Amino acid sequence: MPTTPLSQRSNAAPVKGCLVFFFLIFFLLGGVGSYLTLWKPLSKLVVSRSWTEAQCDVLSSQVTEVSGSDGITYKVDVRYSWTAGGSTHVGSRYDFMGGSSSGREGKQRIVDRYPPGSRVTCWVDPGDPNEAVLSRGLSPAYLIGLLPLVFLAIGLGGLVLTLRSGRGGAVSAMPAGESPFGVPLTAAGNGPVELKIVSVFVWQMALGWKEHRPDGCLTAFLVPFILVGLALIFGVVRQLLVLFNPRLSITMTPGVLVPGQTAFVQWRLGSGGRGVSRVLLTFEGREEARYRRGTSTYTDRETFLTLPVVDCAQSDEISAGSSASFTVPAGAVPSFRSTHNKIVWTLKAQCELPRWPDTQEEYEVVVQPGGAV
Repeated sequence: MPTTPLSQRSNAAPVKGCLVFFFLIFFLLGGVGSYLTLWKPLSKLVVSRSWTEAQCDVLSSQVTEVSGSDGITYKVDVRYSWTAGGSTHVGSRYDFMGGSSSGREGKQRIVDRYPPGSRVTCWVDPGDPNEAVLSRGLSPAYLIGLLPLVFLAIGLGGLVLTLRSGRGGAVSAMPAGESPFGVPLTAAGNGPVELKIVSVFVWQMALGWKEHRPDGCLTAFLVPFILVGLALIFGVVRQLLVLFNPRLSITMTPGVLVPGQTAFVQWRLGSGGRGVSRVLLTFEGREEARYRRGTSTYTDRETFLTLPVVDCAQSDEISAGSSASFTVPAGAVPSFRSTHNKIVWTLKAQCELPRWPDTQEEYEVVVQPGGAV
């Protein structure tokens, strides 16, 4: 009889829908932003490698101020002309990033290289003589296109994890109904149960430091956000790597335990346990208490029993799977659930992989009142 881990309950469907919508917004924003600020400019940059070299006459050059809600930013404004296809064309594209940003001095140095009346090298699109560019170099300005990738990674990782965690969530290990102790009981308590796992301010700051004009206030403001963003990226990447780990399948008999009873566990790993160096299973009991302090809600957790079940580091057993048993202590407190307190029994599983994120999962086990006969 299949059951679901702690993270998956029947009332989680609305929450999952909200999470999908939330991460979808991140994914779409990251996708559009990365396309406009990274992929499109970089693709143009790559294509321009085959453009034809030409001589352009500089008509005017200056640093233009752009006023916006975030203050004044600056852009390189160089107008030049070239001859192609028997016609004279005029353009103002310096590079493929375009736009404006802080840091006037850096842009002034660029403008100084293109004085009016000078003849400079430019590159013209042979397929469209109206298209030309002055700079085909990969400048630090392109790094700003990496920022939307944070949103893209968070959105994609969140979508994958949220949707993946919903598989099998509609299957319940136990029929509806509550025991006097507030936990659902199964009529087939002595049968086997299979436990399945369903389981553009940063650029301004950097440019300021590069040009030896660091903005201390801006730096102090941004650093915490940068650290949080890096932590989120690390977490998302780690979870994405875990998705490639072999899947652990656990079957426990009986499906519902009583104090003093012995339970038998069978486990195996998908893909033959490829890359797994150690498998750990632990039977654990803990108490959870939820309380309010002011307007905030807190939950305290205290583990009162930890019982090792499996500690396997033999490659042949890991590839083939194995079995083990454990006995619920005779005086164990049964599972209990109320508004503010819970007694939770779980079977924790950990698969260790060298130089790779480990798999760590938790499955709830119900211990009902009574004793083994």
